Amino acid sequence: MSKELEDFKSKCDIAKVVSHYVSLEKVGSNYRGLCPFHEEKTPSFYVNVDKGFFHCFGCGASGDVIEFVKRIENISFVEAVQKVAELCGVEPPLMSKDTFYLKYVSLMELIASNYAKVLFSVRGDEALKYLIKVRGLSKDEIKKFSLGYAPINSDVVRKSAKELKIDENTLIKNGLLIRTKSGRLIEFFRNRVIFPVKNSSGRIIAFGGRSMGDDEPKYLNSSENKYFSKSKVLYLFNKKKVRDAGFAIICEGYMDAIAFHKNGFENACALLGTGLTKNHVDMLKSVTNNFLFVLDSDKAGVNAMKRASKILATEEINVKVLLFDDAKDPDEFFSKHSKDDFIRVLKNATDYWEFYVQRSLGEIGDPVKAILRLKSSISWVTSTVLRRQLISKAARILMIDEKDVMYELQNSVKESKKKKKTLNRVEDIKMNLDDYIVYLLFYSEDMRERIKKHLDDVSVISPFAKKAMDIVNSGVTQAQEALKMMSREDGERFFQIFTKGIPDSNIERVYKLCISKLEERKLKHRIEKVEREMVSTSDHELKAKLIKEAMELRSLLKKKGGASRG
Repeated sequence: MSKELEDFKSKCDIAKVVSHYVSLEKVGSNYRGLCPFHEEKTPSFYVNVDKGFFHCFGCGASGDVIEFVKRIENISFVEAVQKVAELCGVEPPLMSKDTFYLKYVSLMELIASNYAKVLFSVRGDEALKYLIKVRGLSKDEIKKFSLGYAPINSDVVRKSAKELKIDENTLIKNGLLIRTKSGRLIEFFRNRVIFPVKNSSGRIIAFGGRSMGDDEPKYLNSSENKYFSKSKVLYLFNKKKVRDAGFAIICEGYMDAIAFHKNGFENACALLGTGLTKNHVDMLKSVTNNFLFVLDSDKAGVNAMKRASKILATEEINVKVLLFDDAKDPDEFFSKHSKDDFIRVLKNATDYWEFYVQRSLGEIGDPVKAILRLKSSISWVTSTVLRRQLISKAARILMIDEKDVMYELQNSVKESKKKKKTLNRVEDIKMNLDDYIVYLLFYSEDMRERIKKHLDDVSVISPFAKKAMDIVNSGVTQAQEALKMMSREDGERFFQIFTKGIPDSNIERVYKLCISKLEERKLKHRIEKVEREMVSTSDHELKAKLIKEAMELRSLLKKKGGASRG
């Protein structure tokens, strides 16, 4: 085996590659998992990083990192080398050119070249004007990024394939040709500006197409195949430039990445219409631990940054977020500002978790509701350390004692758990509180009078329960007669309640649970009223009193909830 190939394998972390396919656990100096090559319930598959090999004591499968990928992907040796290179973020050694992979990238590069020729021809005149006049690119910049144009009735793919003697079925398989409803084959990209997408080895493996008008979708990416996956590629990702800069800029689209590069920030790269993935993080971490998100400042861009939280929480990296005050994205920012302006606003970048907490809290005029919003946003956090950090940030932003934030969060979590459990304890009958109230109103005269004493405030029960209450107050107390006074929808629901057949032995318990839950509702109703007053008042002293009252009411609510467990 050549020294070049041995050097390549020494740079590849076999555990990292295998973990893309198999869940591994550390056992001494090895990693262990369930073998992917045969069915087993007890792990007998081992990976040794130092020696760079895997072995299964169950089926005997064994080999190095290339053999593993070759077997699990069912691909050729050369394709396996390329796949390993992409997963590990290293350059592959020079291999024989007689491979499917090299035929594929040769075709994609020829197509890209021909798209570029079309752009600078008569057929591409409209697209060229769009890039220059609308998007602000010079001809040299267009050539630097190898941009092209797929005409409305494009024949670029077919002509390129014919030149390389590649058949039509291969074009269909790789998503370059698609079949219309009428059965006619047409090229996937039509009437779109083309952005070639390269892998970590610098070979073109896909295209992005941008419509020049209102055609939807605005952006279209190549179909995914064995050589291209949006979750594993970053547009314009340049390892050397990222390493030299000391941090990576992550933006949202082709033009945003180009805007950064043409202004001298070649450490920028773009996601391809998908959220940040573990693969993306691994690629970036191979050269830096410092990330800067500069995604669109609209709701979709902000949500994309928030969605990345579960991945970022498990990584030892430094992440910051930058949103522009006067531009929705980097492309628009650089159309108004200079490189020096960006360097200045870069100082305003926010710590990622600070950003996450701020966005989770939302409007902070009402601290109690803000904390409840935070609760839902951090419910997935299992790390005690991270959770405490987020709570500390929230307390600082809200200007509230950290213990109070902690109390509110713990209180809301317990309330949520009680909601799921309380009424379902009664013989697993899937009825809500209002259904039980209706049932009790028609159960017996004694129970009816007892439950009515607690229904002095009908604003805390549902419209359906109010209707049942009105029927009872009108003098109708027999279920069969009540049915005649209801609409079909209410009547069907009423009938289902009374066919549940709650055992008499459970009635007293149902009654006590209903009373307890009704009292909780009344307290919540009062809390909502106090919170509305908090939002509407501009009197800081009154607001402080209302906050205190809300917290006291929530404390009482907690005690009431505890009583319902008996």
